Amino acid sequence: MSLSSMTGFARAEGEERGRRFAFEVKSVNGRGLELRFRLPPGFDRIEGELRKLAG
Repeated sequence: MSLSSMTGFARAEGEERGRRFAFEVKSVNGRGLELRFRLPPGFDRIEGELRKLAG
């Protein structure tokens, strides 16, 4: 039997300066980098910069 699908998943949590955060990364079949952010209200304006840093 040959392997036809690969999925990877990781989650990390932490705290810095009294603020908690969590990162999740998922890869399905090597489709490339697709970033999704769930940010608290008021932080949506930094999404573009986060995409640049992660890329």
